Amino acid sequence: MQDQDEVIVGYLIQREDAEGELSFWEPRNEWQEDPNEGKLYEKVEEAEADAKALQDGDDATITVELVFEADDEDWDEDEEEDAPKA
Repeated sequence: MQDQDEVIVGYLIQREDAEGELSFWEPRNEWQEDPNEGKLYEKVEEAEADAKALQDGDDATITVELVFEADDEDWDEDEEEDAPKA
């Protein structure tokens, strides 16, 4: 469930195959493993239309997923984990 203060920045088209592997749609390069390389749609209607077209003839599950703005706290935690230990 979405928190009221979370900001939606766009939508990704996600594909999950029978083995549970996820990939993300990028029109020029097709399915990408990294969500950061997927096309970020600004309008849900456009993402849903493309997802429906992609689903035709594909046995995998294709869905439109919300992308939220990252909290500054999330970035700080990641940087602390990646920082070299002194």
